[in-house]
Amino acid sequence: MNTIRHFVIGFGLVAVIVGAALAQAGYFNGFGLGEFVRAFAGEYSRVSLDFAAFASAPLIIQIHAGSATAALGLGLVQLLAPKGTIPHRTLGYVWVGLMLTAAVTAIFIREINQGNFSFIHIFVPLTLVGIVGIIMNARKRRTARHRNDALGLFFGALIVPGLFAFMPGRLMWQLFFGG
Repeated sequence: MNTIRHFVIGFGLVAVIVGAALAQAGYFNGFGLGEFVRAFAGEYSRVSLDFAAFASAPLIIQIHAGSATAALGLGLVQLLAPKGTIPHRTLGYVWVGLMLTAAVTAIFIREINQGNFSFIHIFVPLTLVGIVGIIMNARKRRTARHRNDALGLFFGALIVPGLFAFMPGRLMWQLFFGG
């Protein structure tokens, strides 16, 4: 029952964050949700990779996107591979390093909100707190808490903010959908 409750709470939080992001970006001004969904689906139906967008991005954004992408791939490996082994621990520290790099570089990316922090920067302290929790619980051999922290960090600090990277005008949008 706890799993269902956590899922519902997590889904609700994601819905609120996505709604706030879309409202801040002005997507709901002038038309309803149905029009927004149709326009959004229309944009996502035209995928073509544009690596020039990545190459022309500032270095800090390239480091951020590269570390987040690597953390995504390695995180999937960590979730599927056997736990408690030396490779799991070693790759876990690499993953934490990638997550730390993504979080720290995000502090210096402020192009969305005219040089100020934006709503997406809330994931930076959440990531840092999650990293501390994941390491402390692993060292104290609290496997259930470590697993929950790892899943929370993977989804809450990597997947959810990663979805925001695909908003129009952002690098991943430009990379996949060409500006």
